[in-house]
Amino acid sequence: MPIRRAVLLAVLGIQSGSIFAQPHAASAPLERVPAKVLYIGNSYTYYHRMPGTVAAMARTEASPRELHAKVVAVPSATLQRHWESGAAQSAIHERKWNYVVLQEQSVLPLEQKERMYEHVRLLDKEIKLNGARTVLFITWARRDRPETQAMLNAAYGAIAEELGALVAPVGPAWQIARQRAPDLQLHEEDGSHPTPEGSYLTACVLYMTLQPAESQCPAPQSGAAVIQAVETLRNAASSALATQRR
Repeated sequence: MPIRRAVLLAVLGIQSGSIFAQPHAASAPLERVPAKVLYIGNSYTYYHRMPGTVAAMARTEASPRELHAKVVAVPSATLQRHWESGAAQSAIHERKWNYVVLQEQSVLPLEQKERMYEHVRLLDKEIKLNGARTVLFITWARRDRPETQAMLNAAYGAIAEELGALVAPVGPAWQIARQRAPDLQLHEEDGSHPTPEGSYLTACVLYMTLQPAESQCPAPQSGAAVIQAVETLRNAASSALATQRR
């Protein structure tokens, strides 16, 4: 699949075409006051409109609150590139966010961990100055390197502990799903980017991480999306979050 070229800088409201059921139109109770989420990353974040899927999940009736999103994502970008371009700082200070999700380039935590840490620290400082919470999106191992998932987990976990950041255990959820359903295709043919199933699982983990209380990941409406093994994916997300919260 060709990588999209354009920088994505879009507020994801998605009022039509949602693959999820919509909530009642009645006025929202206090706990459903929307949270504002900024995503900073690359194609792992924007493939298959993953942040839009999270936003759609958060508009379902059972969701504790809506999650309004903006995405700053560039193909193959590192956090250093976002920092040096100034795009990340501009987006962070554009409005009051509740959460800023940081997704590093897939192999950088394995090959240049200190470079990643330098820019996570810089971004986290700006995020905190704006009154938001940093969320680190643990990416998945490439298909032909499953043994690197433990290294990715450790790299993200160490800097999260240092900074008091939240962790979205996407990679661990992928690992659980692949162990439970070895035939499930989460990677595209390139062995790196997510299939629709992979992006759905990613969205499930982020949805559950960003909600204020325990919440199950919503399932797509029947026939609305080509998603296989939905229950396996939902359960993998729940298992990864349960382990992370221990």
